[in-house]
Amino acid sequence: MNIKVFCDFDGTITKNDVGDLFFETFGDRNYYSSLVVKWRDYEISSKEMWEKIAEKVKVDYVEAEKLILSQEIDIYFIDFVKWARENEIEVFILSDGFDFYIKRILDKYGLFDVKFFSNKLWIEDRKVKVDFPYPDSVCRICGNCKRNHMLTLSGDDDIIVYIGDGYSDRCPAEYADVVFGKKELLKYCRAKNIPVYEFETFKDVMEQFERFLSGRKRLRKRWQAELKRREVFMRE
Repeated sequence: MNIKVFCDFDGTITKNDVGDLFFETFGDRNYYSSLVVKWRDYEISSKEMWEKIAEKVKVDYVEAEKLILSQEIDIYFIDFVKWARENEIEVFILSDGFDFYIKRILDKYGLFDVKFFSNKLWIEDRKVKVDFPYPDSVCRICGNCKRNHMLTLSGDDDIIVYIGDGYSDRCPAEYADVVFGKKELLKYCRAKNIPVYEFETFKDVMEQFERFLSGRKRLRKRWQAELKRREVFMRE
C-alpha cells in the first residue's frame, strides 16, 4: 500500500493564514475582505482576487520578510514529516498562496527539502508582483490547481490523503481517499457528506495514521473520489 500525503500550507501548517496577514498588513484590509468573500462564493477566481489585491499593496522588502519570519508553524508538522519519511510516505505541500513566504518559513524550521507547489510572488520597488504557473485549463477557480498536482503525483494504486483547513481545500478534498480537516474544510466535508477526520494539530494526524498502519483502522480508497479522478482523465 503506497500512501501520498498532500497538505495545505496557510492555517494548516502555519498557525496563522500568512497570506491573509501579509495582504491585510500591507494592503487595503477592507478591499481584501470584500474580494475574499467573492472568491469564497465562486464569483471570481483566486487568480483574479490575488491580482486585484496585489495592486493595493505597498511594502518594503525588509518589512515583508520581518513579518513572514515572525510566523510560527504547528510544531508537530516537523515530527510528522520525519515520521512520514521513516514510513516511506511522501509529503507534498499544495498552496494557493505564495512561494515568497512559504519558502522562507519552511527554511526557518529546517524543512528545506519538503516539496511545495504554489503561486509566485516577488517585490519590485515596493510593489507586489504575482504569477500563477499551475492553473487548470478548464477550471479557473484556483490560481494553483491542487487537484491536478494530486493526480499528477499519484499512481492508480496510491492512497491519496489530503490535509487542509480552508476554502481552497474544498476541491482537492473531493478527489482524496482520506481527508483530514479543520475549520472551513471540516464544515464543507460534513455538509457534502465527505468522510473527514477532524484534527487540531499534526499530532492528531500522526495518531490516526498509526491506527491505519497498525491495522486498527482500515485504510482504503474512497469510491466517490476514485470516480471523480476517473472523470478527470476521461475528459482529457
